[in-house]
Amino acid sequence: MRQLILFLAKYRSTLLLIVFVLIALLRHSLKNPVAEHRLNSIGFGAVASVQNGLSGWKQYWRLDAINEELARENAALRSGSKGVAAGLFPNFNAYDFIPARVVEYSYNKRNNYIIIHAGRKEGIQPGMGAMTANGWVGSVVEVSNHYAHIIPVLHSKGNIGARIPEKGLGELQWNGTDPAWATLIDIQRENQPLPGDSVFSFTRTSVGPSTLAGTVVSAEQNSEDLTWTARVQLSADYKNMSWLYISKLKDVESLDSLQMPAL
Repeated sequence: MRQLILFLAKYRSTLLLIVFVLIALLRHSLKNPVAEHRLNSIGFGAVASVQNGLSGWKQYWRLDAINEELARENAALRSGSKGVAAGLFPNFNAYDFIPARVVEYSYNKRNNYIIIHAGRKEGIQPGMGAMTANGWVGSVVEVSNHYAHIIPVLHSKGNIGARIPEKGLGELQWNGTDPAWATLIDIQRENQPLPGDSVFSFTRTSVGPSTLAGTVVSAEQNSEDLTWTARVQLSADYKNMSWLYISKLKDVESLDSLQMPAL
C-alpha cells in the first residue's frame, strides 16, 4: 500500500494531465455552454478528490508539525492580542472564519494555485478572501460542494489593493520569482514607504477584512512620476500551507441590498 501511495504521489502530475486532457476532449465535443460549465465543475471536483486523498496520506507522516501549527494558530486566535505578528484578523467581529485544510498547492510556478477541502457545503463562495494566521493569502475563484480553488498573491492575476497605514494606497503584485517577496507599486510621492512599515490588504468588504500582507524592506522612487515602489516581504509562508481561514462577511445580505440599483 505504501508503494502505491508513493507511486501516486510521484506521478500525480502525469495522472492529473491525463484527467485534464480527457476533460478537454469532452468539452471540445460538447459545444453547449451549459454542458461545458457542468464538465468544468465535475472535473474540478474529481481532481480535488484525488488530490485530497494524496494529501491526507502525505500529511499523515507530518502530524506533529501540523498539530504544532494548529496549536499556535488557535492560541493566536484565542488571545486576540495586538502583539501577534500578523495583527491577526482586524475587524474580525464582522466576519466568520471558515477553517479549511489545504489539499494541494504550488509556489514555484508563474501562476500558482491552492485547493482546499471545504466548499459550498461549508458556506464558501467565489470572491471570499483566504488567509493564514500569519496574513493574507488570496481569494476564492471556484467552488464545488466540498472543495474550493484559490488564486494566491503568487499569480499573474493575484494582484490586490494594499495600503500602508497613514501612507495611502497602492497595489501589491508578485514578480513571478521568489514566493517570499512581492512589490508594492503606485504609492504617492508624499507617502514614502520606510523599512519596517506594515502592508495590509485593501479589498472589497465582501472579500475580507484588512489583513497583514507583508512588511516593507526597501523602497525607491520613480524618476518620472515620483511615485514609490517598495519591496515587500510577504507575511504568509507559501511554501508551507496546511490550513487556511476563509473570511465570510456576516451581514452580506445588507451589503448586497445597498449595492442593488434603485428601481
